[in-house]
Amino acid sequence: MTPDPYEARLVARFRDGDVRALETLFDRYADRALGLAVRLTETREDAEEVAQEAFVRAFRHARTLEGTPTGGFGPWLFAIVRNLAADKRRQLRLPTLSLSAPGAEHLAEDGPTPAEEVLRRAERAALLSALDGLPEEWKTVLTLCDLLDVPHAEAAQVLGRSPAAAKSLHYRARRALRDAYAQTWGEEP
Repeated sequence: MTPDPYEARLVARFRDGDVRALETLFDRYADRALGLAVRLTETREDAEEVAQEAFVRAFRHARTLEGTPTGGFGPWLFAIVRNLAADKRRQLRLPTLSLSAPGAEHLAEDGPTPAEEVLRRAERAALLSALDGLPEEWKTVLTLCDLLDVPHAEAAQVLGRSPAAAKSLHYRARRALRDAYAQTWGEEP
């Protein structure tokens, strides 16, 4: 896949010292980089740290690279996020306590009933639990393709695979997630 010409110009302008180009690249990828990090790390704080460090490294190295990163800035950034998240998961963890009381969120008056909210939260927890139980590569492809709407060709670059292999991996990951979710709820897939 060839890099987006607009993105290549942004990277070139950034190398020439244009701060607005850096801001544009950040704005373009911040939410998706954080979204990927959230799915690949254990806590929101870890995800924010990973996403921030990924941008720092990407911008630091973008100044020294010739041309645009292979495949474009986005897939290159997502690969950095993936590697940093793997490093973060390998670090020794100390237990943490939440300072907020469970259930402290307040429902809007026109929102779901308490029973609907409990069911929605239980379904979301089951889905996230099923997702967390998958191998890292499957979580990555599902997060990129289904949650962040990254095309298979870009996901393939992040995963170091061909586009056809990424599509196949995505299919297998979806089946595994569906089966794990159904098992959690005691339903047939």
